[in-house]
Amino acid sequence: MSQESNFLSGIVIGAIVGAVAGILLAPESGEETRKKIAKKTEGLKDEIESKFTDIAEKINSLENEKLSDFKEKFYDVKGSLKEKYSSVADKIEQLEDELTSKFKAIEREALEKVAEAKND
Repeated sequence: MSQESNFLSGIVIGAIVGAVAGILLAPESGEETRKKIAKKTEGLKDEIESKFTDIAEKINSLENEKLSDFKEKFYDVKGSLKEKYSSVADKIEQLEDELTSKFKAIEREALEKVAEAKND
C-alpha cells in the first residue's frame, strides 16, 4: 500500500473513532444521539468522497505527466536512433564503395600481372 493510501486510511479511521467516541460520551438522549450519528456520518461521507476525488485527480495527473514524459523520452531516443542509424548506414555505404573499388583495383593488378607473366 502506498503512503498516501495508508495516510488516508488513518484519517478515515481516526475520524470515525473520534466521532463515535464523541457521540457516545455525550450526555444526550438516544434519539438525539442517533441524529448526531446520522449527521456526522453524512459529513464524514462527504469528506471521504472529497478526499477520494482529490486523490484520484492527483493519480490521474501523475499518470498523465509520466505518460507524457515517457512519450517525450521515447521520441527523443527514437530520433537519436534514427540519426545514428542514418550515420551508420552512410558509413557502411562508403565502406562498401571503398571495398568495391579496392577489390577492382586488386583484380586489375592481378590481371595485369597474369598478362605480363604470359608475355615473358
